[in-house]
Amino acid sequence: MSQLLGLIAKIAPPPAQPAPRVYDGLQYKLGPLVFRPAQYGFEAAMLAVLGGYLTFYFLGRAWNDSRARSTVAKFTPLLQSQFATLRPLLTSSPALHLLYATGRRNVLSLHLTVQLAPAHDLLSLLVHIGRSVIEPTYAGAERLTWLFTLGRADRGLQEPLGVWAVIDKSAMVATREKRWDLTFARLQENAKIPMTHALFAEHSDLTDVYLKTANVGVAELLANPVAASVLRYLIVTDVSATRPERGPLRAQDRSREVVLSTITPSESEQAAAVNAWAQVALNIADLVAKPNLLKPDVSRKFVKTRQTVDAELAASHKKVLADDAIPEETAEDKRAARKRAERAAMSEKELKKAEELERKREARKQAKKQAASGRPMM
Repeated sequence: MSQLLGLIAKIAPPPAQPAPRVYDGLQYKLGPLVFRPAQYGFEAAMLAVLGGYLTFYFLGRAWNDSRARSTVAKFTPLLQSQFATLRPLLTSSPALHLLYATGRRNVLSLHLTVQLAPAHDLLSLLVHIGRSVIEPTYAGAERLTWLFTLGRADRGLQEPLGVWAVIDKSAMVATREKRWDLTFARLQENAKIPMTHALFAEHSDLTDVYLKTANVGVAELLANPVAASVLRYLIVTDVSATRPERGPLRAQDRSREVVLSTITPSESEQAAAVNAWAQVALNIADLVAKPNLLKPDVSRKFVKTRQTVDAELAASHKKVLADDAIPEETAEDKRAARKRAERAAMSEKELKKAEELERKREARKQAKKQAASGRPMM
């Protein structure tokens, strides 16, 4: 405690002292008011720190805004050629920018998230740099996330997709922890998947569809070292990314999606590779829209699995509600509560009389029990 008080005393400004009448330093006078800068050294240092922090914040925000716009500009020609409506880039925070596009066949909407390093926040930036150096599996704060919504509720794609994913092994642990839908898929081996990535599939037929169908491009990009290096993950799913906490999702909240996550490109080759992956995601959207893509028994298996999981979610939520519910008051509890209320309204004399009657009643009950059992009273 004494050490804490000593630390506070060191950083606290000195107490105010009466101004000396004789002063030969720099000072400014305005009538009865006198300002002597030399006496405000601590306040000047604090203002300098605050000014430096604000300057760092505004410069970092401007830098991130410029980077986000230049990054999105690399993909604007592709998006304009694919979507009828492309809204302006929105800023959610200095490190997070959002882009929305809609108006394409087989795709209801695209949400592009541009996440950059926190250049506006000195402490967060130092943590980011430190984790990048210390943690080998740290995925970094900079990424692009492309969320292609193929169907939601009764709009768009209605067929079950299953869960299929290709994930960079350096981001695999973090991705599997964040995404509940990956629990539906199993880790599989395939010769077309490079050593840097892992394949997850709910059924092996999904792998055949996405890797062997012509003009999709997944296998071709994975064979390209530059294109493989920019890919964090590619997920095709019809399951929620987060586990529902209040029973199964309603039909209007269910969606079919293709989720693409890439690094933020810093070179022209990387930007071209990210463009190629975005085109592959669109190719997958067109592919899964074709009828009879999967065998009927595979589709039925997906439907049955989701029905089983929904039943488990409903049972789990029902159990939680039962555990949290207030137990219903029994008839005996009601009688005891009524008796306590009656006794609380009695005077001391009436209370003693009631207690005496209760003792006599209990004694008579005990006597009847002993008589029924044939034992003499003690």
